[in-house]
Amino acid sequence: MNWKQLVIYTLKILVFWLVFFQVGRIIFITYHAPKIFDSRFIEVLKIFPNSLRLDISAACYMMGLPIVLIFFISLIWGKYFNIILKYYCYILIIIVAAITVFELDLYSEWGVKLNYKAFLYLEHPTEAFRVLPVTKIIGLFALFGAYIFISIYSFNKLIYTKIENYTRNWLFPIPFFAIGAIGVGVGLRGGLQQIPIQQSECYFSSDNDLNIAATNSFWNFMNSIYQNIEIDIRHNPYTYYSDSVSQQIIKELYTIEKDTTVYILSTQRPNVVFVMLESWSADLIKYCGGDSGIAPVFESLCDDGYLFTKCYATGERSDQGMAAMWSAFPSQPLHSIISQPDKFQHLPSMVNNFKQAGYYTSYMFGGQLIYGNIKGYMMSNKFDKIQEGKDFSDYPEGRLGIHDGYMFNELLKECNTAKQPFLNSFFTLSTHNPYDMPCANPITKGGEEKPYLNSAYYTDSCIGAFIKEAKKRPWYKNTLFVFMADHSHNTPQHTDISPSTHHSIPFLLYGDVIKKEYRGYKHNKVVSQVDIVATLLSQLNLKHDEFTWSKNVLNPYTKEFAYMVFSWDGDTWVRPWGELSVHHGDNNRLFNIQVSDSSKIPQMETEAKSYLQEVFRQYLAK
Repeated sequence: MNWKQLVIYTLKILVFWLVFFQVGRIIFITYHAPKIFDSRFIEVLKIFPNSLRLDISAACYMMGLPIVLIFFISLIWGKYFNIILKYYCYILIIIVAAITVFELDLYSEWGVKLNYKAFLYLEHPTEAFRVLPVTKIIGLFALFGAYIFISIYSFNKLIYTKIENYTRNWLFPIPFFAIGAIGVGVGLRGGLQQIPIQQSECYFSSDNDLNIAATNSFWNFMNSIYQNIEIDIRHNPYTYYSDSVSQQIIKELYTIEKDTTVYILSTQRPNVVFVMLESWSADLIKYCGGDSGIAPVFESLCDDGYLFTKCYATGERSDQGMAAMWSAFPSQPLHSIISQPDKFQHLPSMVNNFKQAGYYTSYMFGGQLIYGNIKGYMMSNKFDKIQEGKDFSDYPEGRLGIHDGYMFNELLKECNTAKQPFLNSFFTLSTHNPYDMPCANPITKGGEEKPYLNSAYYTDSCIGAFIKEAKKRPWYKNTLFVFMADHSHNTPQHTDISPSTHHSIPFLLYGDVIKKEYRGYKHNKVVSQVDIVATLLSQLNLKHDEFTWSKNVLNPYTKEFAYMVFSWDGDTWVRPWGELSVHHGDNNRLFNIQVSDSSKIPQMETEAKSYLQEVFRQYLAK
């Protein structure tokens, strides 16, 4: 064997894993044929090309050790390292075959592929056997054995190569190892793009069964373990009281004396344009206590709209913001529920409420939705149309994607052609680092945050151009415009990452459908990002009972509070009389205590801990 044959040997192992994954996928599709083939046959065929990138990523994770072993094979003791390589591949075949086969019936029951929760049942494996019929158990084990036997036989027959009389080439090992390591690194992250590959990369259909079929089972399982490795999945790490006590406290927070909702809209079925503002801090808006001149257009909209001046994002990242705004699910410290398909598919979705009311729905973004697995989550929301940067080929792009000016034009086109009533949503991009928007930078103040301030000024001008054009369209008169940020951002005014000021975001309702007496109104009560769902649906007279964490803040009897997390394992709790923060990673230390009445501190601490305890309990249960 010479060095060329070693290169071919390496590539053959890589191809084996790719074929092995596709065979497992065919098994999954065949087993769940009644579900899968509910879709058109052409749509089913799309499973295979859409699965390829995630399969390559999974295969590259597997190829790390083979690259090292073949490096040593080319240097010393080739025969023995090759035997290690063979048994390493055998072990992986058995592991992946086990995941593939034993998740088949799991998907029938739970609607998810094998994930970290499986470990919960390792303590009592007999439970699974009690549930399944004996014939099915025998069938699954027979399939498992056959899959392993055929795979190992094929590997030995077609891939495995004995090392006989290897002619060493001392110039080969180093470049082989360097190129191999680079190739594996690029492959496992899904390419050279700025955002590493996420599970949602293989999502392509509004039929979630097809998306699940396209998902690599090994990648899904390992990602589920990684996402939850820091917690004991059998116990809530944020347990301070009995569940009954914490749940009673939460119940009292959400109990209202009566419903006297103030209806600020002149119609119950307006079109809705929902603009999610990337990284917009309330510090950009003078009416929220911010700096004037950064977002003059937005402030002019506030003069004619209904502004919530004390709204707080529940998290610090876009994926957390999406779960809050669409599913009204609060953020969790150190974790993100929409990074885990087995969890987010159990979340309610505001989109469903709109669709049931006869709305056409769309979601638009100029970048890559794979960040934070947002694409998978959004597809599970079952929008009628989802578009991202790659769907628009006629615009120049920045490093993260197509900038807001061009995308607002696409939003306008969508509104012009969409069936009414519509819910058209757009997630902006330009206010995210690296701030390479195509414009001048008129803001000269701000120090290190000057690029951010200029990006906000740019997006603000794009909002102005969009609204100006929208006013010329016939659908405008019957349209409610909703503006809310996904999370906040450091500003020259506030750089501390823990207090509520860092989570303060703009939330504005605007449009001719707002009754004249409420235009220009400033709502100065404490509001959470998750409250947008119940508040908006209430205005449209649509039910929202499933969104248990969201409250209708336009009911004067709704209690005021907001919860938010920060990334180093803590949360902040805001009430009308002040705020406090809890650092759970530091023995639950209280800090940032800013209250007008110190006697309220014990109550606030209890509420804050109970809220997080119940949020995380539900997170674990999803």
